[in-house]
Amino acid sequence: MLAPAERPLEWAARHSPERIVAVGVLALRIRRYQSESAPPGLASIPGLRVTVRGHAERPLWHESTGLYGFLRLPPDELRVEVADPAGRFQAQAVLAQVPDRGAVQEALEAGAVPAPGSAKPLILDIALRPAIGMALPPGTSAVWGVVTNGGRPVAGALLTLATVFQGAADSIAGMSGPDGSYLLVLPAEVINRSVNPPQRQFERTLTVHAPRPTLADALTKEGFLAGQPANPFGLTPAQRTALFMPRDFQLRDSGGTLHPQVGGQNPSASVSVGEQVRLDIELLP
Repeated sequence: MLAPAERPLEWAARHSPERIVAVGVLALRIRRYQSESAPPGLASIPGLRVTVRGHAERPLWHESTGLYGFLRLPPDELRVEVADPAGRFQAQAVLAQVPDRGAVQEALEAGAVPAPGSAKPLILDIALRPAIGMALPPGTSAVWGVVTNGGRPVAGALLTLATVFQGAADSIAGMSGPDGSYLLVLPAEVINRSVNPPQRQFERTLTVHAPRPTLADALTKEGFLAGQPANPFGLTPAQRTALFMPRDFQLRDSGGTLHPQVGGQNPSASVSVGEQVRLDIELLP
C-alpha cells in the first residue's frame, strides 16, 4: 500500500520493476539483431544511453526484466534515440506512441483501483545492429568494411546482404556508421558438407541504398543519430525511396583486389563461414 504522503512516480522509482508497470508509460526491451528472419537475441542489452528528444527524463534500467522504463513522459508520439557509449552497437531511433495514463496515476493517488480497461504502458522491442567496434569471437562469420563515394566515407547507407536461416533464404540488413564503416554478422552461415570438398565460401547478393542529398546533409549537420530517420529498417517502400537511392558499386577486398561490376551487375560478396572478411564498398557514379 502507498503511504499517505507518497505519489505513484516516487514510489515506483524506489521499487521493483514489477511495480513500475503500475504507473510507467513507456518501456523498451533492447536486444541484439540477428537477421530479418531470426528473432532478436534473448539477452537485453545493458549500458545503453536512451533519450527522448525534447524531454529530460532518463529511463531506469531494470536488470531483472531487461527493460528501460520511463515514468513521466507525456502522451504523444515521441522520438526515442538509443546509443551505445561502448561502441558495440549502432545508434538507432524509433517512434513511440506514448499512452495517456494520467487517469491511472490519479486513481492510485486517491487510493482507488484504476478503472477496467485503463491504458497500459507501451512496451517496445528494439533490435540493435552491431557496430564496427563490437568484439567478435573467433569463428564468427561476418563481412565488414567501409562505404565510400569518390574516396569519401558515406554515412547512413542501407545495406542488405543475402544469407540463409534454417535452410531458407534470409537477409541481413545494416547501415554504415558515421565514418562509413559497416559490420554485417552472419550467424546462420554453415559449411555445406553435401559436396566434396565441403563448401565454406558462398557468393551472396549485396544491395546498397545511399542517402539522398537532404538526408546526407541532415546526417552531417545534425549528427548521425539525430539526423537519421526513425526506424530506418522498417520504412515503407515509398518512405525509403524518398530518403535513399539504390547505388551501383564495386568491391575491394583486404588485399586491395578490385571486384568490379560484370555485365552491368554489381559484384557479389564472398562470405566465408567462420571468418571475418573485409570488403570495402566503392559507390559508382
